[in-house]
Amino acid sequence: MKIPIWITLFGGFLAAFGLLLGIMGYFKPDMVIPGFTGDTNAHSMAIWMTSARNIAMGVVMIYALYSKQPALIGLAFLMRVVTEFFDMFGTAASDVMGVPSVAIYAAYILLFIIPEILAIRKMNSLQKK
Repeated sequence: MKIPIWITLFGGFLAAFGLLLGIMGYFKPDMVIPGFTGDTNAHSMAIWMTSARNIAMGVVMIYALYSKQPALIGLAFLMRVVTEFFDMFGTAASDVMGVPSVAIYAAYILLFIIPEILAIRKMNSLQKK
């Protein structure tokens, strides 16, 4: 099955981004979440769980892309779009980025959500062939 290069590149970027954020969350969490202090066990648990999720999503995306199976690739992108959708609201509400909420919504929608939806649609169309 021939997977479009843009999907492979975008998925590869998301995988690398997830792995990097996950690893940074364990070793430099203040680079992942500006102002993060980890001063309580609950804060440490939250960043470790977020880091584990990011690493898992990176590994799943790599596995899906390597498989070259549209159904698996589409599922990996679905996992990403659902996560991005909910992260978008949390990021905007937290105000940790120091930018207006509208900019956060625009970035998530334009850079992640729309391309992920397009990738899901493309993988669905390839799967039906």
